[in-house]
Amino acid sequence: MIRRIIYTLLLLCIPAAGLLAQGPGKPLGGKAALENPPAAENENPGAQVDTVFTIPDYNAELPSGADILRQDVSVKPEKKFHSTHMIGLRYGVSLASAQFSPDLRPGKVWNFHNYGIVYTYYNDLWDMLDNFGTQVIARLGNEGFTTDYNINMKYTVAELDMMCNLRFNINRLRIFANVGPYAGYRIGNDRPGGEWLYTDNRFDYGLIFGGGAGIMFGPFEFQLETNYKWGLSSYYHTYFYSDEYWLFAYPRVYLFSGTLYYKF
Repeated sequence: MIRRIIYTLLLLCIPAAGLLAQGPGKPLGGKAALENPPAAENENPGAQVDTVFTIPDYNAELPSGADILRQDVSVKPEKKFHSTHMIGLRYGVSLASAQFSPDLRPGKVWNFHNYGIVYTYYNDLWDMLDNFGTQVIARLGNEGFTTDYNINMKYTVAELDMMCNLRFNINRLRIFANVGPYAGYRIGNDRPGGEWLYTDNRFDYGLIFGGGAGIMFGPFEFQLETNYKWGLSSYYHTYFYSDEYWLFAYPRVYLFSGTLYYKF
C-alpha cells in the first residue's frame, strides 16, 4: 500500500516539474495566452516589441542638413588688425670706412649720393599682434675709405636689402627697428677711367640693421632712419699683396636716410 502511494506522488511531480521549468518570464500558452495578451500588443497591434532592451536613436539628436544650411555661415568675426602696404622714395648720406686685417688705420669718408626705392609691408600675427613687417630696399649709393698707406678708394654699389621690421605705434608716431641681410655688386670706382684690377672683389653681402621713427599724415608717411651696414665680403681678394701675406678689407658703413612713403 505504501509503495503505491509513493508511485502516485512521483507521477504527480513530473508535470509540476515541467511547469516550473518554464520560469516566470515565459508567456502562457493555449487559452490563457489568448485571454491575457501582452499589454504592448494591445496598445499597438502589429508592432514588433523588443522584450530585451530598446536602443536609443542618437542620430535623431544631430542637426539635419537643412538645419546646417539655415545657419548664417557668411557672418565672420571682424578683423582687429589690417595689413598695410607702403612704397616710398629714399635719400640718404653715408659715413663709410673699412675694417682691415692687417690694420692699415683706415679713415672715414662721407658720401652724399645714396638713393633707393623702398617697399614696406606691415602685417598682423594671427590677428593678435600688428607689430611686425617686412622691408625690401633697392639702393644705389657710394661708400669707401681712406688709409695712411695711400690706399684710398670710393665705390658705387648697387644693393638689395631685405629686413624684418618690429614697430610700435603711438597715435601718429611710429617707432621701428630693422634687421636683415643684404647683397650687392660694386659697379664703379674712382680710379682713373674706372679701371678694375684682378685683385678687386666686386661682390658684396652682409648684414644691415638699425631703426628710426616716422610721422603718419593721411595716406603718406615720412620716416627718418639710421642703419649700420656690416659687410662680410672684402673689397679685395686675399692675395692683394701676395699669396703669403693676405689682406682683408670689410665694409663698415653708417647710413642716415629719409623716406617718403605712400600707403595703399
